Amino acid sequence: MKELSIITFPFIPPEQVFNLLKNNSHFIWLDSCLNNRRDYSLMACNPFLLFKSKKKKISIRENGMEKLYEGQPLNVLHELMEEYRIPPTSFFAPGALGYFSYDLGCQIETLPDISTDDLNMPDIYLGFYEMVILFDHKRKNIRLISMDVRGSKQREFESLSRNLAAQLKTISLQKEKMEEVSFTIDKISSNITYREYIKAVKKIKSYIAAGDVYQINFSRRIEAEGVFPADRLYLKLRKVNPTSFSGFFDTGDFCILSNSPELFIKKKGCMITSLPMKGTRPRGKNKKEDNRYASQLLLSEKDKAELIMIVDLERNDMGKVCKYGSIRVENIRNLEKYRTVFQTTSLIKGRLTKGLGQVDLLKAVFPGGSITGAPKIRAMEIIEDIEPNKRAFYTGSMGYLGFNGNMELNILIRTLLLKGRHLYYPVGGGIVWDSVPDEEFEETQTKAKALFLALGYESEKFISF
Repeated sequence: MKELSIITFPFIPPEQVFNLLKNNSHFIWLDSCLNNRRDYSLMACNPFLLFKSKKKKISIRENGMEKLYEGQPLNVLHELMEEYRIPPTSFFAPGALGYFSYDLGCQIETLPDISTDDLNMPDIYLGFYEMVILFDHKRKNIRLISMDVRGSKQREFESLSRNLAAQLKTISLQKEKMEEVSFTIDKISSNITYREYIKAVKKIKSYIAAGDVYQINFSRRIEAEGVFPADRLYLKLRKVNPTSFSGFFDTGDFCILSNSPELFIKKKGCMITSLPMKGTRPRGKNKKEDNRYASQLLLSEKDKAELIMIVDLERNDMGKVCKYGSIRVENIRNLEKYRTVFQTTSLIKGRLTKGLGQVDLLKAVFPGGSITGAPKIRAMEIIEDIEPNKRAFYTGSMGYLGFNGNMELNILIRTLLLKGRHLYYPVGGGIVWDSVPDEEFEETQTKAKALFLALGYESEKFISF
């Protein structure tokens, strides 16, 4: 039986370890820079295997050799995960870390293929790592958790673990100063104009009036060209707006920088947790204004109805694979405070049916209902029709699938993609019958401006995007 090796040492701020390891192959950081929902972070690099899929074409690269397959990618992923399966342990073990694109949903459900796939990103991109670094923000320590996945000589494997541990110990405990880096933007645009957006919202409302759907999560993509050092940009984003489910993933071809506050799905043993999020208001400039915005959100029947609608959808999805009668909503509507916004969330829990695992759960619930609309399948069909480009990474999930059977995935919102000199930042919101098209457009403007203000640019400069 493969055994875990755990080396524990004093806490070091993860941003300092990030600066040490960021240039390694396929570096990934599942980052909890706001510890209100998750009190740990994970890092990994130099995977022993890469799993990528695009539609039904699958690539598995190991030891410098690539093998190509055709088939249902999640079925192949399940078989691969079984090869490295270990008995249930505490939550953390080495495993597969990376992302699942929104468009993977087309491999789970039968959906039309209409929009343009201009980014051409893999639907699944996972590194299989034999070592993960766990930052325990609560206990204030770091654990290097490793597993001799490939059956190498035990002495050699232990030597690799000790070397990485020694590197971490050499990092200065002094607080590192943030480097001042300028971000150059030469051009900025949107894949949907103002007039196109207003027309699309009206079309969505006609679907609602006809009884096709109750809600559609509609998005547009802001695009910029310029110079954006990925590491400096990510450190700035997490400082400006810390969240519980942020992340950084450098594939070598592109980087995903996520500032997400939303948990999609968590599996620990047979216990399943989801935390759908709906309803947003800005934070106020003072306590009085802050309280006014919080009250507005909590008293909003529209926002309340949207959240309850998504809770019902998530419960239905979880019910496909959870033990009958085990699903419960522990908190129907909770107000959460972030540096720039208020959000409302619901906490849903269930117990997975015996004999089912990570991939079974993923097939049942992916993509998250909070970023599609309801009913889910019809909402996804309409999204495919009215959004001009494939969503790719946006509203997919990034996270962790452990060899011990546990997993945790976020929702990739407030997330940007860096690819060469191009930056992509999709923004969206839920459209319901009561939605006012101009107000919905302005909400996307506000969300987009927040990113560029973090880059140091005045929002007025981008009033036309």
